Amino acid sequence: MRRVSATVLVLLGVCAAARDAGAQERRCGVERWPVKTLSDPDAALINFAPKETTVSFLGAIKIPEIPYPNDRRMPPHEQQVYRVHAVVDQILTESDGDWHLVLHGVENPAATMIAEIPSPACAATPAHAAMYQAARDALRRIPRRGEVIIDGVGFFDFIHNQRGRARNAFELHPVTALRRATPD
Repeated sequence: MRRVSATVLVLLGVCAAARDAGAQERRCGVERWPVKTLSDPDAALINFAPKETTVSFLGAIKIPEIPYPNDRRMPPHEQQVYRVHAVVDQILTESDGDWHLVLHGVENPAATMIAEIPSPACAATPAHAAMYQAARDALRRIPRRGEVIIDGVGFFDFIHNQRGRARNAFELHPVTALRRATPD
């Protein structure tokens, strides 16, 4: 009986460890993750005073030379918070827990881009977790296809089949603030 109990306990421990490791993999991302979550060594270089711009302008920024660094920012665009007035076309939940927002420009509805709100559980600090949670809470109050004012750090993603991406794969990642564009 003792041998069965010990075996059962070992198996339960292995299953729990595998479950926890799998949950961690699903919950937080990998590619350029430090840059996406403000935990990279260059985060102190970010200008958090939002620069007002448009979805069209951000989508026209020249693509930097590849490969992109995993844990460093590419100046000047990844060292700036941008503010855009946009319409939220879609909200998708990604496997890493990010909320993937497909935006189109108010000034040019044909121009699209992505903004991402990381999971607060993946935040580098409690202050970042609170910022991501506040953006998610604000998004919940936006009506379908509602207009928003959104602030986010500039980020170049790798070009792959992201839904709604700009031609240059420039994103706002992470979103630092979000509010409804028009009052209730």
